[in-house]
Amino acid sequence: MSATQASRVTEQNADVIRSRSCPYCCVCGQKGESLYENLSDRRFGAPGMWNLKRCPSRVCGVVWLDPMPVEEDIGKAYRSYYTHEADAHPANNLARRLYSRIRAGYVRVKYGYRNDKRNRWDQLFALLANLNPVRRASFDFGVFYLRFNPNGRFLELGCGSGLMLESMRDLGWRAEGIDFDASAVELTSKKNLVVHCGKLQDLEFADETFDAIAAIHFIEHVSDPLGVLRECRRLLKPGGRLVLITPNADSWGHRYYRADWRGLEPPRHLHIFTPRSIAELCRKTGFNYVVSRSTVRASGIHLASRALRRRGNCDSLRRVGWLTRAWDELRCMFQWAGTFVDSDAGDEVLLIAGR
Repeated sequence: MSATQASRVTEQNADVIRSRSCPYCCVCGQKGESLYENLSDRRFGAPGMWNLKRCPSRVCGVVWLDPMPVEEDIGKAYRSYYTHEADAHPANNLARRLYSRIRAGYVRVKYGYRNDKRNRWDQLFALLANLNPVRRASFDFGVFYLRFNPNGRFLELGCGSGLMLESMRDLGWRAEGIDFDASAVELTSKKNLVVHCGKLQDLEFADETFDAIAAIHFIEHVSDPLGVLRECRRLLKPGGRLVLITPNADSWGHRYYRADWRGLEPPRHLHIFTPRSIAELCRKTGFNYVVSRSTVRASGIHLASRALRRRGNCDSLRRVGWLTRAWDELRCMFQWAGTFVDSDAGDEVLLIAGR
């Protein structure tokens, strides 16, 4: 073999994501049934073709990759991930300022943030927010469903580019973040935020360090979700809160779009949970208080799923016009109403657990 041929083989091997067999459900241990086969990464171009299995138990219903990427190679799936890009700042126009003011009034009234700055308008803005359950869910999401805790210590798992971590710091939390993507950590560090690179279990925080831990679209990215939840419980102070938001494998969106559903995202999403399965996994770790339900907010999952079905990719979502977004808002309202009939309708699972 020539030096040139050897170099090409080496480059090809560097691009391959090695995998391991993973035939059993991480929650209930049942052997999975084939759900989708030969899926590719149509969002960020990670190499490989991937199969998804589903737990046959109706009570569980976890979806997972089998074979699953080995931990040493999973970083190859994030080489062009969105967290490597600087955050886009929305236009500073009248509509955006009014929207920000409504959000601020809502979180002051509901969660107690910056009560020293509350005024007579906050009650009105909070009322306006409550009239739109989809926007209200986005406002709740923006503070991780956490009440203000003066000088409380907060940890965000999978903090990415640090946009929400920065917001929590500005709201008064002693905020720290962690991400296993070195490029995202480098970007976040430039914002003067405390951020750690690596796995949660390897950082060796002391027991009962944090008042709150939040993980937004994180738990689906880890190969050992049970181990992560155990570590979260160890790190929380008595009375502390764990907040998780993750794609819902039982959602209407998944049922309709199937293999085109944005929540699957192979090979980065290793496990996709249902409200019941993530709650059961959390209970196994010893949390005393667990609430788990589907939720609906304007997260972009539907728009991305529609683009994947129609065009095979969703790269152009940043150019979506206001009319399309307004239509998506109406669709979200319909889906929210559907949760009163089918509690699994929402595209995301919200889990809140207490130590």
